[in-house]
Amino acid sequence: MSYSITDYERPSVAVDAAVFGVDDRKSSTMDEKVLKILLIKRGEEPFKDMYALPGGFLQKNETAEEAVSRELAEEAGVTGSKLIPLRVFSGEGRDPRGWIISAAFISLTNTVTLSTECQSDAAEAVWMDFRYEINGSLERIIISKDETVLEILAENGSVIKNDFPFDHGTIIYEAFKKLQDEVRYHDIIFDLMPELFTVSDLHGPYQMILQKEESMQAFRKRMSPKIEETDEYDDTTAAHRKSKLYRRKLLKEE
Repeated sequence: MSYSITDYERPSVAVDAAVFGVDDRKSSTMDEKVLKILLIKRGEEPFKDMYALPGGFLQKNETAEEAVSRELAEEAGVTGSKLIPLRVFSGEGRDPRGWIISAAFISLTNTVTLSTECQSDAAEAVWMDFRYEINGSLERIIISKDETVLEILAENGSVIKNDFPFDHGTIIYEAFKKLQDEVRYHDIIFDLMPELFTVSDLHGPYQMILQKEESMQAFRKRMSPKIEETDEYDDTTAAHRKSKLYRRKLLKEE
């Protein structure tokens, strides 16, 4: 039996990216690192003016990885970030425009300065604070900036409240759960750090992402095989005593 591509209906294919970063939160008494997520304000319908994940449609002869890299550059000015495939989202009715499936990625970067190209369908790109809480079987993600507060609730692993357009609340939830696994088992926390960092810079995001309380002393001891001390100090902190800067220890090739 011969095959013809016209014998089958075909969906449109899009890409979406859950982009996480770590940024400084400074006050007169303390400095801390906080987790951020990159969102865009939609400039077109559907869901015009709502905050959503950056993304868009594949162009002809383009791979999903090439498409998500292009969209991140166009909508947010983000280039060269680490990409981790998440999964394909293909639920019925996920997009009011029709049969559209999305290949979703996690992207990790420093909280770089954002920009949006004039031809992009995004109105603007912003970094927002990301907070995760868990209470028994109920998980809560709060994403906020100034007066804007967006919430995702999940129970027993399924999203039951989504303040985002499309199924982006589910994508964000699954992306964060994947980030937790990558931090726990593959030391991906370093991809959220600049080249040089303090142990405290690592400690705060690590505890927040994994919801794990661990003393600084115990954390420093556990991380010591993976980091190496430099001769430099952090001169941006408000603390009287400057902190030693470290870098990730490169594994020796066998």
